[in-house]
Amino acid sequence: MKELEQRRSFPSTPASAAQARRFVEAVLRTAHLDHLSYVATMLVSELVANAVLHTGTPLVVVVSPDGDHLRVEVHDGSAQLPVRKHYSIMSGTGRGLLLVERMATDWGSTPTADGKVVWFELDGSSAPAIDVLGVDAV
Repeated sequence: MKELEQRRSFPSTPASAAQARRFVEAVLRTAHLDHLSYVATMLVSELVANAVLHTGTPLVVVVSPDGDHLRVEVHDGSAQLPVRKHYSIMSGTGRGLLLVERMATDWGSTPTADGKVVWFELDGSSAPAIDVLGVDAV
């Protein structure tokens, strides 16, 4: 389903996280991957928020559904690759990449000619149903 790949540019503002969530949700709806929406929107929000906080550069979000698999990329203009830090349990910050690490099937970052891309992948065929409302999702 490569034809479903979509990309959108966002400014480096806090509002971009919510806009990126809506963008990802719309692409997933079109690709009939609604079951990945909760995790995908949470993770893209984390990556966009990190990019806004740490880079101050415009962003491009690329969403690539392929069957029951999803790849989401956040491109920015900073060459500084993200590093997951180990904060204390009392810390009020620093858990975004831990969340990505634990919830994504795979994730990483790669330098590009004009900055970097931070990405995550979700495999819908092996992803557990998330019980958001206290009701079995099966």
